[in-house]
Amino acid sequence: MKTKIEIFSTEELKNFFKNLNEFFDLSVKSFEELNTTQDKKNLSIVFLDNDKAVSEKTIKKIYKNENFIFVSKDFSVFQKFSLNKKNTLISPFSINKFIDTINNFINTTKHTFTNIELNNNLVTNTKTNQTIDLTEAENHILLKLFKEKNVKKRTLERDALQIKQDLNTSSIESHLNRIRKKLKKISSDFTISSKEKNVFLELINQDT
Repeated sequence: MKTKIEIFSTEELKNFFKNLNEFFDLSVKSFEELNTTQDKKNLSIVFLDNDKAVSEKTIKKIYKNENFIFVSKDFSVFQKFSLNKKNTLISPFSINKFIDTINNFINTTKHTFTNIELNNNLVTNTKTNQTIDLTEAENHILLKLFKEKNVKKRTLERDALQIKQDLNTSSIESHLNRIRKKLKKISSDFTISSKEKNVFLELINQDT
């Protein structure tokens, strides 16, 4: 499953990102779209060529969203806006450095739903501290469900398992069953349910 990334930059930099389509599902946008089109479910990268490229008001607004990485050739820009080092990258850098930074950022980001925290292929019950490991495919499936709550089964097959649409397989159900068992093992407040063509997170009635 390719990670979806929104990149906000100048026109001059857009050709640079074409090389990254192999690794990520990219959407390259202009600075003017920062206030209107950012998707908080996806990782966004802002290239600050200088401290005038984006207004201070805009940066403070979007900085509240933790799914942002800021890139600049001048560290003083980061200092001016008091940006967290985890969310910053100094240019110039290689393509490999850029990819590693993005992957590291994604892998260290925590996602939560009710009493369960997902972080780098590990699920934790935040109330009991019980933990259990996920496979790469299971992690992709649960992460997508954490972000969207309700997902088409075909979407999970295509994005998380890279299964062709014309392939008749029960593989996705096998993965879902294994995730259900793991969530139950650490006393999750929710389970994964399937209805018709959709897969969704469903709270468990604790009184029953």
